[in-house]
Amino acid sequence: MNDYTGAPISTDHAWRTFDDWEARAREIGVIFYGGSGTSIYTMGLIQSAGNGRLTVKGDMVRASFNLARASFTYGPVQTWPKWPSPPIVEVLAVQAQLENGDWLALADGLRPESLPPRGIAE
Repeated sequence: MNDYTGAPISTDHAWRTFDDWEARAREIGVIFYGGSGTSIYTMGLIQSAGNGRLTVKGDMVRASFNLARASFTYGPVQTWPKWPSPPIVEVLAVQAQLENGDWLALADGLRPESLPPRGIAE
């Protein structure tokens, strides 16, 4: 179980979001925590979304997730995209909690509050 929270969203809302990201070819960030201690962090495009299965494909990864019985939330997730270099950023993510304890977060961008202040032009 993770410490991330979010507002519950309907299964239909989650799948419409995935369909939209696929149609717009949005690159998304993926964070997966397995109940056994496995974790995966990657980026990619949604290759297919339907029938309870979500497939993400990137330059060096292809991952498929069975989300048929997942419950979904939408909310902030903290991540460290340039590990071990700072900063930690927050993304707004569709989060899927699976019955077996696995957790998945999918996000297509940073929260506006997470963006660093713009430098002053010289």
